[in-house]
Amino acid sequence: MLARPDSALLLGRILEIADDAIISVDASGRMCLFNRGAERIFGYQAQEVIGQPVTMLMPGRFREGHPDSVHQFAAGDTASRVMADRGQVWAVRKDGSEFPAEASISKVEIGGELVFTVILRDTTARRDAEERMKASLREKEVLLREVHHRVKNNLQVVSSLLNLQSRGATDEYVRKGFEESQNRVQSMALIHEQLYESRDLSNVNFPEYIQQLCSRLFRSYQVQKKRVKLRTEVGDVRLGVDLAVPCGLIVNELISNSLKYAFPAQRSGTIAVEIKRMQDESVLLRVADDGDGLPPDVGFWNTRTLGLRLVRTLVRQIDGEIELGGPPGAEFRIRFSADAAREEA
Repeated sequence: MLARPDSALLLGRILEIADDAIISVDASGRMCLFNRGAERIFGYQAQEVIGQPVTMLMPGRFREGHPDSVHQFAAGDTASRVMADRGQVWAVRKDGSEFPAEASISKVEIGGELVFTVILRDTTARRDAEERMKASLREKEVLLREVHHRVKNNLQVVSSLLNLQSRGATDEYVRKGFEESQNRVQSMALIHEQLYESRDLSNVNFPEYIQQLCSRLFRSYQVQKKRVKLRTEVGDVRLGVDLAVPCGLIVNELISNSLKYAFPAQRSGTIAVEIKRMQDESVLLRVADDGDGLPPDVGFWNTRTLGLRLVRTLVRQIDGEIELGGPPGAEFRIRFSADAAREEA
């Protein structure tokens, strides 16, 4: 059976092999313990600093306020605490170079006098790694912003080509088809434009996007807002681009459908767009109008019209559920998880 080691000897060995700097200071502010970790971090040998003021290890700008900080700590009830803001301090090596560190201080009474012990860890390597990571992230952010910018520009070129094709089409049905395809392309380009201009490159401010998209559609179909009013109820919902693109296309198709068919013969009405986060963290997207509603011979689930078929496909893509309402009018309620597409990615 091994003999129980002497506790003082064991404590001394632990202090010596510790990687962190462990420095004890007497009531007069002079160092009385300087372990090997402190020698390695600061560059001094213990015999060089024992009996010297601890302020020699501090940058000059912090020395004036040091006595007050020690006095407050000595008078308080707390036996230990981190130093400075979140334990972040600056220290000075023997060669005069400053370095960042994490530090905590404790106090204990020995022989009727307080002894303060600082445990300090050099965080230079961690700070340098964080700076390299931040620089890398900034570089990637610039590249990603450029990608969104180029995608937007390419989509704008496609939109312009479709516009030229529509102008040259003599068949009204073909011309309308080109214009609708142009609107779909523009709805996608608008998302990349928002991301390019946004500080957050991972999420689309969907309420703002809806406002811009609806304004473009009203202009495209030359519908006066005095005749057909747009009412939006949008919460602060942000979606990743993998959800924003299909949702944007869904809104594009449903509003386009309302503008084309819900209010014939110049009748007036209202289109409502609502998007909000529900209590179960799902997202509700609702598009409704008080117009004529879907024709009796057009069933949403079996229609062969491109727009509604596209809506069905996009709802499946975001793993959503759709409910229909009306008459009067037509109502589409789509619920989906804001994290669904990210989990699949």
